[in-house]
Amino acid sequence: MKMFDFRQNTDIAAAVNFDHVIDTLNEKRDADCNKGTFGTLCCVCGSYGMAGAAMLCGSAAVTTGAGIVKMVIPESIYSICAANLWENVFVPLPVSDGGTLRADSTERILTELNGSTAAVIGCGMRVTDDTKALTEALLKKCERPVILDADGLNCISGHTDILKERSAPTIVTPHPGEMSRLCGTTVSEVQSDRKGTAEAFAKAHGCVVVLKGVGTIVTDGSDTFVNPTGNGCLAKGGSGDVLAGIIGALVCQGIPPLEAAAAGVYLHGFAADECVDEMSASCVTGRDVIEAIKYIM
Repeated sequence: MKMFDFRQNTDIAAAVNFDHVIDTLNEKRDADCNKGTFGTLCCVCGSYGMAGAAMLCGSAAVTTGAGIVKMVIPESIYSICAANLWENVFVPLPVSDGGTLRADSTERILTELNGSTAAVIGCGMRVTDDTKALTEALLKKCERPVILDADGLNCISGHTDILKERSAPTIVTPHPGEMSRLCGTTVSEVQSDRKGTAEAFAKAHGCVVVLKGVGTIVTDGSDTFVNPTGNGCLAKGGSGDVLAGIIGALVCQGIPPLEAAAAGVYLHGFAADECVDEMSASCVTGRDVIEAIKYIM
């Protein structure tokens, strides 16, 4: 039985049972199911030059079982994304001078978000005046669970109180650098007390925190999990985009946010561990990790 390691919080009575999460999802795949059974994930991602981030997130979400994965992207990267993501649905929107989504597309994007089951915001989105205004508006008005990743996090650094205003669940997925910007501190200070930093932020902002790194911390400020899976092959651009898509797909399929974050982190690391059993850790890509998920779930 695969479970999370609780070395840093032995007071937790029950572990997240990864096998149970996967069995729960697979049991839904009966003769009467349809794509609506597994929800719609809306991914607000990408910018000119960062199509890969959007594609890794969208591909991971489809592979992890989301019924429909809708990609809200700048129209400048539509052709490359559509050529590589055959199962996804696309909402290409006007591009700012900086190659990003524009703030004046907020209402259109909100319609897509609130018509979905859950959302991922931020992968490869870049940080500009447009994306800052867009991210803030989406967080304020989106009524669905949000996984906030990468530049979505950087867009709200300095005004993280916006997370407290949300009524729907939020999962934030920072690496130590992003966590330091959210907290207004240094990377060294984050790393010196990873568990305490993540728990304090989660408690203060009413969200689930996934603080990435060796022994990724997953916490809602009360229950705290330390992930035992993963290895150095994940120290490569795109790994976080894959993780965001995995967690988004699990939330989309009805797994509660804290459990989805914990199981998603475990699955991501487990897939990476399977990859290094077959190839050099230096050569593993985000696409390899996504491919490995197929043999774990």
